[in-house]
Amino acid sequence: MAISFSSSRGQQFSWEEVCTAAALETDHARIEERIRVAEDTLMARLLELPNTPEHLPEIKALENALKAMVNLKQERFGHWR
Repeated sequence: MAISFSSSRGQQFSWEEVCTAAALETDHARIEERIRVAEDTLMARLLELPNTPEHLPEIKALENALKAMVNLKQERFGHWR
């Protein structure tokens, strides 16, 4: 399974590692914590980025990654936590 949270330009972002770790976690006891860390990291980055044209690719990638975390929670737990 290919997992990418990058922008369409193929840009890599510092927060992608925690998202990938959450998506690839197989230990049910650890998945919830990994998702929480990823969501916290994503929100912190969104709040620090200015809403300017040069940051739009990363902002879009952050929004997509947050949606991916919601989908991951639904897939793993069957509901939001």
